[in-house]
Amino acid sequence: MLDEKEKNRIIKNLTALGLNEKEATVYLSLFVLGEVGSSKIINETGLHGQYVYDSLNKLEEKGLIQHIIKRGRKKFIAKNPETITRLISLQQLIAQETTERLKNISRLPEEQKTETFVGNESWIANEFNLIEKASVGAELRIIGGQGDHFSKEMGGALTNYESIRDDKKIIIRYIGSLEQCTYLENFKKERANFHYRLLPGMFTGLVNTNIWPNIVNLNLFGDPVTSFVIYNQQVAESYGLFFEVLWKLASDIDCGRMNVNKLA
Repeated sequence: MLDEKEKNRIIKNLTALGLNEKEATVYLSLFVLGEVGSSKIINETGLHGQYVYDSLNKLEEKGLIQHIIKRGRKKFIAKNPETITRLISLQQLIAQETTERLKNISRLPEEQKTETFVGNESWIANEFNLIEKASVGAELRIIGGQGDHFSKEMGGALTNYESIRDDKKIIIRYIGSLEQCTYLENFKKERANFHYRLLPGMFTGLVNTNIWPNIVNLNLFGDPVTSFVIYNQQVAESYGLFFEVLWKLASDIDCGRMNVNKLA
């Protein structure tokens, strides 16, 4: 005979698995009573007859119980308790399938992950991680700040970084400030697949915005150097659109003559 505490615990567990309280109560009664008709279940549970009938129908639909006809009367019996495990496995499969279907039609923004890297060593490690994970032929678009902080912070690691970029044929398009003209022109001569334009008077800060196909990396060249990384394709696409607007506004500049030749 079940004591009240054990009975309540089993009912609580069954409701956690998806049965409502009345279904759980009726289901449990069948293990106590065995093969019985609905009237005995009503007496055992104390539930109104209609609640018992509805619960029996639902439990049978879920495959947890079955009925047989004896001498013209319907008798109910609980199936092996292992059926509960199979039911949960089926629910998991249905949940997984439903999740995939919802993903296909979802208009919700994708989850956004961010990371912060502080200090020279951490910053360099992140820059290498980003370029090593980039696809062959990928494009890195950079909205620059002032000076040549990237080269200074990279130091001796720059050669290895450029070697990886060259092997993977990664293209860089860089929008810089007027004061970077000579620096960028020299860089273009030394670095393959490097293109730049200048936007006079716009950039004076110490922040570079690096835009990968699905990542935005904000480099703050302060003391210490700090990098904020946003892993989100929609955010990256938005920054990319902003970059393209600036790229059209920017110009090629002959650093020797300082003449601005607007590109189409």
